[in-house]
Amino acid sequence: MQQRPDWFIRWHMQHEKNNTAPDLQEDSSLLDVRNLCIDFEAHGEVHRAVDMVSFSIRSGEVLAVVGESGSGKSVTALSLTGLLPPPPGCRVQGEVMYRGSNLLKCSGKKIRQYRGRHLAYIFQEPGTALNPVFTVGYQIAEAIRLHRPETKNVRGEIIRALDLVRIRQPEKRYQDYPHQLSGGMQQRVMIAMALACRPRLLVADEPTTALDVTIQAQIMDLLRELRAELGMSILLITHNFGIVSGFAHKVAVMRHGRIVEQGDAEQVLGAPEHPYSRALVRCIPVLGRKLRRLPTIETEEEGRNA
Repeated sequence: MQQRPDWFIRWHMQHEKNNTAPDLQEDSSLLDVRNLCIDFEAHGEVHRAVDMVSFSIRSGEVLAVVGESGSGKSVTALSLTGLLPPPPGCRVQGEVMYRGSNLLKCSGKKIRQYRGRHLAYIFQEPGTALNPVFTVGYQIAEAIRLHRPETKNVRGEIIRALDLVRIRQPEKRYQDYPHQLSGGMQQRVMIAMALACRPRLLVADEPTTALDVTIQAQIMDLLRELRAELGMSILLITHNFGIVSGFAHKVAVMRHGRIVEQGDAEQVLGAPEHPYSRALVRCIPVLGRKLRRLPTIETEEEGRNA
Protein backbone atom coordinates (compact mmCIF):
# COMPACT_ATOMS: atom_id res chain seq x y z
CA MET A 1 0.00 0.00 0.00
CA GLN A 2 1.39 3.38 -0.93
CA GLN A 3 2.49 5.74 1.84
CA ARG A 4 0.01 8.48 2.62
CA PRO A 5 1.07 12.16 2.68
CA ASP A 6 0.88 14.33 5.78
CA TRP A 7 -2.41 15.93 4.72
CA PHE A 8 -4.06 12.48 4.65
CA ILE A 9 -2.90 11.69 8.17
CA ARG A 10 -4.31 15.02 9.42
CA TRP A 11 -7.56 14.41 7.48
CA HIS A 12 -7.89 10.94 8.98
CA MET A 13 -7.32 12.20 12.51
CA GLN A 14 -9.92 14.95 12.04
CA HIS A 15 -12.33 12.37 10.56
CA GLU A 16 -12.07 10.29 13.72
CA LYS A 17 -12.48 13.33 15.96
CA ASN A 18 -15.62 14.54 14.17
CA ASN A 19 -17.39 11.21 13.81
CA THR A 20 -16.58 9.14 16.89
CA ALA A 21 -18.76 9.75 19.92
CA PRO A 22 -16.84 9.74 23.23
CA ASP A 23 -18.91 6.85 24.60
CA LEU A 24 -18.79 4.73 21.42
CA GLN A 25 -16.75 1.57 21.94
CA GLU A 26 -15.16 -0.32 19.07
CA ASP A 27 -17.10 -3.49 19.95
CA SER A 28 -20.46 -1.72 20.21
CA SER A 29 -23.11 -1.71 17.51
CA LEU A 30 -23.03 1.22 15.13
CA LEU A 31 -26.27 0.23 13.37
CA ASP A 32 -29.03 -2.07 14.60
CA VAL A 33 -31.87 -3.00 12.27
CA ARG A 34 -34.72 -4.68 14.14
CA ASN A 35 -37.78 -6.40 12.67
CA LEU A 36 -37.75 -4.27 9.51
CA CYS A 37 -40.87 -4.71 7.37
CA ILE A 38 -41.48 -2.92 4.05
CA ASP A 39 -44.80 -3.04 2.22
CA PHE A 40 -45.58 -1.74 -1.27
CA GLU A 41 -49.11 -0.94 -2.32
CA ALA A 42 -50.18 -1.40 -5.93
CA HIS A 43 -53.66 -1.62 -7.48
CA GLY A 44 -55.28 -1.76 -4.06
CA GLU A 45 -53.15 -4.68 -2.88
CA VAL A 46 -50.33 -4.66 -0.35
CA HIS A 47 -47.18 -6.62 -1.16
CA ARG A 48 -44.54 -7.29 1.48
CA ALA A 49 -41.05 -6.83 0.03
CA VAL A 50 -39.09 -7.13 3.29
CA ASP A 51 -40.32 -9.24 6.19
CA MET A 52 -38.94 -9.04 9.76
CA VAL A 53 -35.33 -8.39 8.79
CA SER A 54 -32.85 -7.87 11.64
CA PHE A 55 -29.07 -7.38 11.60
CA SER A 56 -26.38 -5.28 13.24
CA ILE A 57 -23.09 -3.70 12.19
CA ARG A 58 -20.31 -2.81 14.60
CA SER A 59 -17.76 -0.03 14.18
CA GLY A 60 -15.20 -1.00 11.53
CA GLU A 61 -17.16 -4.09 10.50
CA VAL A 62 -18.22 -5.26 7.04
CA LEU A 63 -21.60 -6.95 6.63
CA ALA A 64 -22.46 -8.44 3.25
CA VAL A 65 -26.16 -8.95 2.45
CA VAL A 66 -26.28 -11.56 -0.30
CA GLY A 67 -29.13 -12.89 -2.39
CA GLU A 68 -30.50 -13.12 -5.90
CA SER A 69 -32.12 -10.16 -7.66
CA GLY A 70 -35.51 -9.30 -6.17
CA SER A 71 -34.76 -10.70 -2.72
CA GLY A 72 -35.16 -7.28 -1.04
CA LYS A 73 -31.50 -6.34 -0.53
CA SER A 74 -31.53 -2.89 -2.15
CA VAL A 75 -34.96 -2.02 -0.75
CA THR A 76 -33.61 -2.76 2.72
CA ALA A 77 -30.56 -0.54 2.16
CA LEU A 78 -32.60 2.36 0.77
CA SER A 79 -35.03 2.25 3.67
CA LEU A 80 -32.31 2.95 6.24
CA THR A 81 -32.31 6.70 5.58
CA GLY A 82 -35.73 7.21 4.03
CA LEU A 83 -34.79 6.92 0.36
CA LEU A 84 -37.84 4.83 -0.52
CA PRO A 85 -40.89 6.65 -1.96
CA PRO A 86 -43.33 7.86 0.72
CA PRO A 87 -46.83 6.43 1.37
CA PRO A 88 -48.97 5.21 -0.21
CA GLY A 89 -46.08 3.90 -2.29
CA CYS A 90 -44.65 1.99 0.64
CA ARG A 91 -44.87 1.50 4.39
CA VAL A 92 -41.81 0.91 6.53
CA GLN A 93 -42.08 -0.55 10.03
CA GLY A 94 -39.58 -1.66 12.64
CA GLU A 95 -36.49 0.07 13.99
CA VAL A 96 -33.27 1.33 12.38
CA MET A 97 -31.14 2.32 15.36
CA TYR A 98 -28.05 4.39 14.61
CA ARG A 99 -26.09 5.23 17.75
CA GLY A 100 -29.23 5.21 19.85
CA SER A 101 -31.51 7.11 17.43
CA ASN A 102 -34.30 5.42 15.47
CA LEU A 103 -33.85 6.75 11.94
CA LEU A 104 -37.37 5.67 10.97
CA LYS A 105 -38.77 8.12 13.51
CA CYS A 106 -36.64 11.08 12.45
CA SER A 107 -38.11 14.12 10.69
CA GLY A 108 -37.18 14.86 7.08
CA LYS A 109 -34.71 17.55 8.16
CA LYS A 110 -33.09 15.30 10.76
CA ILE A 111 -32.73 12.31 8.45
CA ARG A 112 -31.01 14.51 5.85
CA GLN A 113 -28.40 15.31 8.50
CA TYR A 114 -27.68 11.60 8.91
CA ARG A 115 -27.77 10.86 5.20
CA GLY A 116 -24.38 11.49 3.65
CA ARG A 117 -22.65 12.77 6.77
CA HIS A 118 -23.09 9.58 8.81
CA LEU A 119 -24.43 7.01 6.30
CA ALA A 120 -23.27 7.45 2.71
CA TYR A 121 -24.30 5.45 -0.35
CA ILE A 122 -22.57 4.07 -3.41
CA PHE A 123 -25.35 3.29 -5.87
CA GLN A 124 -25.52 0.81 -8.73
CA GLU A 125 -24.63 1.93 -12.25
CA PRO A 126 -22.40 4.98 -11.67
CA GLY A 127 -23.01 6.00 -15.29
CA THR A 128 -26.64 6.72 -14.45
CA ALA A 129 -26.09 7.91 -10.87
CA LEU A 130 -23.74 10.70 -11.98
CA ASN A 131 -25.29 13.76 -13.67
CA PRO A 132 -23.90 13.97 -17.24
CA VAL A 133 -24.17 17.77 -17.51
CA PHE A 134 -21.93 18.59 -14.52
CA THR A 135 -18.25 17.88 -13.95
CA VAL A 136 -17.36 15.27 -11.35
CA GLY A 137 -15.73 17.99 -9.27
CA TYR A 138 -18.94 20.01 -9.23
CA GLN A 139 -20.93 16.98 -8.07
CA ILE A 140 -18.49 16.14 -5.27
CA ALA A 141 -18.51 19.81 -4.24
CA GLU A 142 -22.30 19.73 -4.03
CA ALA A 143 -22.12 16.84 -1.55
CA ILE A 144 -19.48 18.62 0.54
CA ARG A 145 -21.41 21.91 0.68
CA LEU A 146 -24.59 20.09 1.65
CA HIS A 147 -23.21 17.83 4.37
CA ARG A 148 -20.11 19.78 5.48
CA PRO A 149 -21.05 23.44 5.10
CA GLU A 150 -18.20 24.46 7.43
CA THR A 151 -15.63 23.43 4.79
CA LYS A 152 -13.65 26.42 3.53
CA ASN A 153 -11.35 24.91 0.90
CA VAL A 154 -13.86 22.87 -1.10
CA ARG A 155 -11.58 22.46 -4.11
CA GLY A 156 -8.85 21.06 -1.88
CA GLU A 157 -11.30 18.57 -0.36
CA ILE A 158 -12.37 17.44 -3.84
CA ILE A 159 -8.78 16.80 -4.90
CA ARG A 160 -8.05 14.97 -1.66
CA ALA A 161 -11.12 12.75 -2.08
CA LEU A 162 -10.14 11.84 -5.65
CA ASP A 163 -6.59 11.13 -4.56
CA LEU A 164 -7.92 8.96 -1.75
CA VAL A 165 -9.61 6.64 -4.28
CA ARG A 166 -6.40 6.39 -6.35
CA ILE A 167 -7.43 8.62 -9.26
CA ARG A 168 -4.28 9.91 -10.92
CA GLN A 169 -3.81 13.62 -11.55
CA PRO A 170 -6.85 14.61 -9.45
CA GLU A 171 -6.03 18.29 -10.04
CA LYS A 172 -7.00 17.76 -13.69
CA ARG A 173 -9.55 14.95 -13.54
CA TYR A 174 -11.95 16.79 -11.23
CA GLN A 175 -12.81 18.99 -14.21
CA ASP A 176 -13.86 16.00 -16.34
CA TYR A 177 -17.45 15.09 -17.15
CA PRO A 178 -18.69 11.57 -16.38
CA HIS A 179 -18.65 10.52 -20.05
CA GLN A 180 -14.91 11.23 -20.16
CA LEU A 181 -14.26 8.52 -17.56
CA SER A 182 -14.33 4.74 -17.80
CA GLY A 183 -16.83 2.71 -15.80
CA GLY A 184 -14.21 1.91 -13.17
CA MET A 185 -13.22 5.57 -12.87
CA GLN A 186 -16.86 6.59 -12.55
CA GLN A 187 -17.26 4.13 -9.69
CA ARG A 188 -14.18 5.60 -8.01
CA VAL A 189 -15.77 9.05 -8.32
CA MET A 190 -18.92 7.73 -6.63
CA ILE A 191 -16.80 6.36 -3.79
CA ALA A 192 -14.92 9.67 -3.54
CA MET A 193 -18.23 11.54 -3.36
CA ALA A 194 -19.39 9.32 -0.50
CA LEU A 195 -16.10 9.56 1.39
CA ALA A 196 -15.96 13.35 0.99
CA CYS A 197 -18.82 13.50 3.51
CA ARG A 198 -16.69 11.50 6.00
CA PRO A 199 -19.33 8.88 6.89
CA ARG A 200 -19.10 6.28 9.61
CA LEU A 201 -21.07 3.74 7.56
CA LEU A 202 -20.71 3.23 3.81
CA VAL A 203 -23.61 1.47 2.07
CA ALA A 204 -22.31 -0.09 -1.15
CA ASP A 205 -25.26 -1.28 -3.26
CA GLU A 206 -23.96 -3.66 -5.93
CA PRO A 207 -20.80 -1.52 -6.44
CA THR A 208 -19.36 -3.81 -9.13
CA THR A 209 -22.47 -4.79 -11.13
CA ALA A 210 -21.66 -2.93 -14.37
CA LEU A 211 -17.90 -3.60 -14.31
CA ASP A 212 -15.79 -6.33 -15.85
CA VAL A 213 -14.09 -8.89 -13.63
CA THR A 214 -10.71 -7.14 -13.52
CA ILE A 215 -12.20 -3.77 -12.55
CA GLN A 216 -14.48 -5.51 -10.03
CA ALA A 217 -11.40 -6.83 -8.24
CA GLN A 218 -9.81 -3.37 -8.25
CA ILE A 219 -12.90 -1.73 -6.75
CA MET A 220 -13.21 -4.37 -4.03
CA ASP A 221 -9.50 -4.04 -3.20
CA LEU A 222 -9.98 -0.28 -2.99
CA LEU A 223 -12.93 -0.62 -0.60
CA ARG A 224 -10.93 -3.06 1.52
CA GLU A 225 -8.01 -0.62 1.77
CA LEU A 226 -10.24 2.36 2.52
CA ARG A 227 -12.07 0.49 5.27
CA ALA A 228 -8.74 -0.34 6.92
CA GLU A 229 -7.40 3.20 6.53
CA LEU A 230 -10.51 5.08 7.63
CA GLY A 231 -11.91 2.58 10.13
CA MET A 232 -15.42 2.88 8.71
CA SER A 233 -18.11 0.21 8.57
CA ILE A 234 -19.47 -1.11 5.28
CA LEU A 235 -22.83 -2.59 4.37
CA LEU A 236 -22.25 -4.43 1.11
CA ILE A 237 -25.29 -5.36 -0.99
CA THR A 238 -24.52 -7.97 -3.63
CA HIS A 239 -25.84 -11.02 -5.46
CA ASN A 240 -22.29 -12.24 -6.07
CA PHE A 241 -21.04 -14.60 -3.38
CA GLY A 242 -17.66 -14.65 -5.10
CA ILE A 243 -16.69 -11.12 -4.02
CA VAL A 244 -17.67 -11.64 -0.38
CA SER A 245 -14.90 -14.03 0.62
CA GLY A 246 -11.96 -12.20 2.15
CA PHE A 247 -13.90 -8.95 2.36
CA ALA A 248 -16.83 -9.31 4.76
CA HIS A 249 -16.73 -10.13 8.46
CA LYS A 250 -20.36 -11.23 8.52
CA VAL A 251 -22.80 -12.44 5.87
CA ALA A 252 -26.60 -12.28 5.81
CA VAL A 253 -28.33 -14.35 3.12
CA MET A 254 -31.66 -12.96 1.90
CA ARG A 255 -34.44 -14.62 -0.05
CA HIS A 256 -38.01 -13.52 -0.73
CA GLY A 257 -37.62 -10.57 1.62
CA ARG A 258 -36.34 -12.57 4.60
CA ILE A 259 -32.91 -13.31 6.02
CA VAL A 260 -32.65 -17.10 5.91
CA GLU A 261 -29.17 -17.32 7.42
CA GLN A 262 -26.57 -14.98 8.88
CA GLY A 263 -23.32 -15.33 10.77
CA ASP A 264 -19.56 -15.08 10.44
CA ALA A 265 -18.47 -15.03 6.81
CA GLU A 266 -16.17 -18.01 7.28
CA GLN A 267 -18.99 -20.12 8.66
CA VAL A 268 -21.65 -19.10 6.12
CA LEU A 269 -19.32 -19.52 3.15
CA GLY A 270 -17.54 -22.63 4.39
CA ALA A 271 -20.38 -24.55 6.01
CA PRO A 272 -23.74 -22.96 5.14
CA GLU A 273 -26.70 -24.44 6.99
CA HIS A 274 -29.71 -23.27 4.97
CA PRO A 275 -30.38 -25.05 1.63
CA TYR A 276 -30.59 -21.71 -0.19
CA SER A 277 -27.20 -20.63 1.20
CA ARG A 278 -25.68 -23.94 0.14
CA ALA A 279 -27.17 -23.51 -3.33
CA LEU A 280 -25.66 -20.03 -3.72
CA VAL A 281 -22.23 -21.27 -2.67
CA ARG A 282 -22.44 -24.27 -5.01
CA CYS A 283 -23.31 -22.01 -7.93
CA ILE A 284 -20.02 -20.10 -7.66
CA PRO A 285 -17.93 -21.13 -10.71
CA VAL A 286 -14.75 -23.05 -9.82
CA LEU A 287 -11.89 -23.54 -12.27
CA GLY A 288 -11.25 -27.19 -13.03
CA ARG A 289 -14.63 -28.32 -11.76
CA LYS A 290 -16.26 -30.63 -14.32
CA LEU A 291 -20.01 -30.22 -14.70
CA ARG A 292 -22.59 -32.04 -16.77
CA ARG A 293 -24.56 -28.81 -16.76
CA LEU A 294 -24.41 -25.42 -15.08
CA PRO A 295 -25.80 -25.56 -11.53
CA THR A 296 -28.90 -23.58 -10.65
CA ILE A 297 -30.36 -22.66 -7.28
CA GLU A 298 -33.35 -24.90 -7.91
CA THR A 299 -31.31 -28.01 -8.71
CA GLU A 300 -28.97 -27.43 -5.78
CA GLU A 301 -31.85 -26.94 -3.34
CA GLU A 302 -33.43 -30.17 -4.56
CA GLY A 303 -30.16 -31.99 -4.00
CA ARG A 304 -29.68 -32.99 -7.62
CA ASN A 305 -26.14 -33.25 -8.94
CA ALA A 306 -25.11 -30.62 -11.46
